[in-house]
Order: sequence, then structure tokens, then C-alpha cells
Amino acid sequence: MNKRFSSLFFLPMILSCSSGDFGTWDINNLERIGGYKVTGYGNPEVVDTDLGKAVRFDGDGDMLLVDHNPIGEAVTFTVEVIFRQDACYPENTDPRFIHIQDPDDQRAKRLMIELRVNENNQCYLDAFLRTDTEDLALIDENLVHPTQKWLHAAVVYENGVMTTYMNGKKELSGEVNFRDTLINPVGKVSLGGRMNHMNWFRGEIKTLKVTHRAMDPEEFLKVPGNRY
Repeated sequence: MNKRFSSLFFLPMILSCSSGDFGTWDINNLERIGGYKVTGYGNPEVVDTDLGKAVRFDGDGDMLLVDHNPIGEAVTFTVEVIFRQDACYPENTDPRFIHIQDPDDQRAKRLMIELRVNENNQCYLDAFLRTDTEDLALIDENLVHPTQKWLHAAVVYENGVMTTYMNGKKELSGEVNFRDTLINPVGKVSLGGRMNHMNWFRGEIKTLKVTHRAMDPEEFLKVPGNRY
């Protein structure tokens, strides 16, 4: 399960026209995402879904590491992800499926979008941000969502406040400030697990979007068939 691969296939980043948009990454290949080199671990697969091509992770060592940090120097941002979590209790109960960090940062400043899967095979969101002064986790086991369905999660950070949304509805909010650096402007994005090869995700990831402003829920990406 430790097979590694990389390639030079080029897939251009699809840019949105809205002011402040950094870009929308279609997670639909194993070589380059958003125009940036990808290193793969395990055996993630490109699959055809009802939403188009996506990458499937098997929850047992599959990960893609994209050689870029799309948040960059932004201190206000929105991160969105469209994904489908498998019903996989108790094998994969706490996947860290989006991890943005400079792997050489000794303070480990980072943004993580995580899930928990309960014994009823429902999932709930966990967003974690660590800055140069403090950290915050936003999680509530009562805010559950179905597995085996396409879902949309968003994390918005503005003026020292982080807010989470699932399927366009606000869930949690809390303060998390920084002094000099929110997170390092250079870094990478891990898809399907933590950068230190733990907490694997089982399911598909379709889209990742980063916007350098605080978006309103009506501006979020939409999942066809989801009524929000």
C-alpha cells in the first residue's frame, strides 16, 4: 500500500470570475491538480460518478499530496469541498481528508477539514485551525449527515472567526486569532489523509475550491440534487 507515483501531465486550474477567487480544483486525475504536481500514495483511483470524474480513496493508505498551498498569504478565506463519505464504521471513523500545511513548519500551523463517522454510519464535520498563537476545533457529534451521498462542506475565516457550513447551512463558529502568521504561505494540500499518513478517508472527493474572501452561503458551490 506504499506505492508512490508522480507525473508531468498538465491539467490547468479552472478559475472563477468572482473577485477574490483563487481557483477551483477538479479532483479528477492522479498527476496534476489545479496545475500543480501531485505525489500519490497507496492506490487512489479515478472513477466515474454521477457528478463526473472524481478520485476514490480506499481508507487504507490512499492519499494525494498537491505541491501548493492555495490559501497562500490570505488572512480571509473560504475553503469548500464536495465529497462522498462511505459508510465505513468502525474501520475509518475519523478521516482527516483535507489537510493544508507547510510540512516543514515546526509549529505545524494548518487548516484541516475532517469527518467523524458514528456507529449509525452518519458523518459529522470537524474543522481545525492552528495559527502561530492558538488553535480551534469546531465539532458537534449531534450535527450528523448521511454517508453514501454527495455533501458540501465549507470553512470560512474572517476577522479572527472561523465558521463551518454543511450543505450551505451554518453549523459552528468560534474565535481563533493569530499574531504574525495565520498559516505559512507556502505548503501543500493533502487529500485523503493526514500528511503524516494517518486518519485515512474512504470515499470520493470531487472538488476543492479556495476563495480569498469570506463567501456567503448562497455563493457556495452547489451539489446537484441537494436542496440548499
